[in-house]
Amino acid sequence: MQHAEEFVEYQKYLISDQREKLILPQHYTAQLSREVREDLNVLDFGCGHGYVAMLLALLPLKGLRVYACDTDEECLDVLWGRIAERGVKNLTAFHLPNYSQIYLPGWLPPVDYVFCSFSISTLEHPDIGLPQLVKHVAKGTQFSFTEWESERSHPAIDIYVPPARRIVFADFKQLVEESGLKILFEESGKQQYYSVRAVKD
Repeated sequence: MQHAEEFVEYQKYLISDQREKLILPQHYTAQLSREVREDLNVLDFGCGHGYVAMLLALLPLKGLRVYACDTDEECLDVLWGRIAERGVKNLTAFHLPNYSQIYLPGWLPPVDYVFCSFSISTLEHPDIGLPQLVKHVAKGTQFSFTEWESERSHPAIDIYVPPARRIVFADFKQLVEESGLKILFEESGKQQYYSVRAVKD
């Protein structure tokens, strides 16, 4: 687990220009940008300061609603402030009591997409947490996962998330499949991060 100061600095990094140079915004927005459906509901699971949630909420898609959740109230305070400052009307952030027992609130509408950006590896027990999350969504829900490559080195990432805290790509794919998801796309070895897109059958 990260120390409190490390965690704060890492969250700041995740909404910084340096992160944006490492992972282009299109990495997150491309899939939704191709959507022709209206009134989509999207969940950013483990949102931190809301970098991904904010990117998605600002897409010009009719009726798009973005929901962002985290267990850390200080992170949510930052995100709530960013939402108010920018006047983003279609982004709702909410608190999860903990990651050991994942229960999505009853008021949350059925979601079409779940984005998990560097969040599954932060779970105390990913092999328990991800299946719980999958259990709470309907068949056909699409998942987009992004995690740091375990064998790639980067000056900032190595400090905030040492390799020992990352999930090896092969193990992550196995976790996704064992959680009840079908993998649609995977990419590894090209960047500091790897990507997996999947759907609940």
